[in-house]
Amino acid sequence: MAQQPIYVIGHKNSDMDSVASAYAYARLLQLQGQENVIPARHGQLKPEIRYALERFQVTPPQALEHIYLQVQDFMCQDVLKAHINQSLLEAGQMMQEHNRQTMPVVDDENKVYGIITNKDFAKLFFHDLDPQTVNRIPLKRDNLIKVLKGRVLVEGRRELGNRVLVGAMQAESMADYVEPGCLVVIGNREDAQLTAIQRGAAALVITGDLNVSEQVLSAAREQGVMVLSTSYHTFTAVRLINLSICVEDLMEREFASCHPDDLMSDVQAKLQRERSLTVVDNEGKLVGFITRSDILKARPKRIFLVDHNEPSQSIDGAEEAELLGIIDHHRIANVHTNKPIFFRSEPVGCTGTLIYSLYREADIEIPRDVAGLMLAGLLYDTLILRSPTCTPRDIEVAHKLATIAQVDLQEFGQAAFEAGASELNDRSSEELLTSDFKEFTVQDVTFAVGTVETASPAVVEKRTTELLKTMKLLSQKHNYTSFLFMIVDIINMNCRLLIHGYEDATADAFNVPLEAGGHSIMVEGMVSRKKQMVPQLSRIQHLIENHAGVH
Repeated sequence: MAQQPIYVIGHKNSDMDSVASAYAYARLLQLQGQENVIPARHGQLKPEIRYALERFQVTPPQALEHIYLQVQDFMCQDVLKAHINQSLLEAGQMMQEHNRQTMPVVDDENKVYGIITNKDFAKLFFHDLDPQTVNRIPLKRDNLIKVLKGRVLVEGRRELGNRVLVGAMQAESMADYVEPGCLVVIGNREDAQLTAIQRGAAALVITGDLNVSEQVLSAAREQGVMVLSTSYHTFTAVRLINLSICVEDLMEREFASCHPDDLMSDVQAKLQRERSLTVVDNEGKLVGFITRSDILKARPKRIFLVDHNEPSQSIDGAEEAELLGIIDHHRIANVHTNKPIFFRSEPVGCTGTLIYSLYREADIEIPRDVAGLMLAGLLYDTLILRSPTCTPRDIEVAHKLATIAQVDLQEFGQAAFEAGASELNDRSSEELLTSDFKEFTVQDVTFAVGTVETASPAVVEKRTTELLKTMKLLSQKHNYTSFLFMIVDIINMNCRLLIHGYEDATADAFNVPLEAGGHSIMVEGMVSRKKQMVPQLSRIQHLIENHAGVH
């Protein structure tokens, strides 16, 4: 089984820094010789991210909804399979050679029509013992020739039926048994051969490589009867003829299957009932095969987390993945690992600043496209270097990245923000609330904190009623104690904070009055969720528990 890829991914609803950092760190690992490293993201690409990607001609990181182990991650892709027109002999030999008990059956388009199993061959044996069906099998000319390794002496034109007869009796007696279209297995008795031809047989199988007279061959040509010579003796020839029938005629048409996108946890239950599952795509085509042993050999996906470390902010399934490392500039939460990992966390304004240092420490030149994306993430996270989260180190790195990317720092930053504001009117209220969104848990209080940073806050504020209604619905759906939405004005450097849940406690924590309507406050100078909003959550939690209790 091939080694799992390494995914480098940011937090849920990945923002500019998450996408840029995932791409930049994945490229660093690749440049260091690490194979199968994939930059990834969660959620839709925001306008500002699309702008940066297009400006530097970068393919967007792979979109992932979750990181749970899926069937496609551990299924066998080199699948042993039979064609619907293959003979049972060929299928059985394949299964014996590869020690398989089950094999999918496909057509020319690789569409799965059923499965063939060892049990089906056992059924064939008991079919031989049934007096009603013992001498009737669906015959196919090409398969007969293959399994008997036969030489065609006369091509024939009569249609083969489904009856097999061994011509072991006298010619006059045999006449009573030959049916039109039947296949007669016979030796070198000329009278019996001629009788079979005259009575309507469609084919003669001459066993033991015995000679056939010209009279018989001439009669066969005249009547359109196929004459096939084989070196096998009669008993063996009959057994092989029984195995010449098409796989399609014996296969099981009802079979257990799954989709490559199915979660491992879902197929485990199926494999308790089935020995194996055939993996088919949306068109019913064969893409893989899994057995119980494949489940046991499955290895978790491998990930690096960037721009976050809190489990609640990670893509779904991250708790089941093998965590290789974290690069982040936020507070450190309750991170638990089974073994030592690479961990880089420093108090800077952007994850890209840390990754810049990793490139320098590795003595690897930063490619222009990487520098451009890292700069976009840095400028967006620090509000073009004006946020209180911005450090002198961020400013220094930003100017160096601008030089490598060959852009004007201010012009590029302004263009990115303008791109981000271009679609505010087109977004639904839920998209606005969750496009830059994180969850935080303080004691027993769960906060949802969304952010939008814009030079045109009025465009968002005019939708306050709609936004508050959606905040209420999302809080009920996800059991948020308090939903906070920051509308950051990057020109005037302030924030209108919309609040659903414990509005008084939030206003008291910031020491500002609630505005008309009782669901918002204006906080001057607050532009950073990380440095100015998150530190207040503990105070809000304290006020909630002391004055209202957690509902």
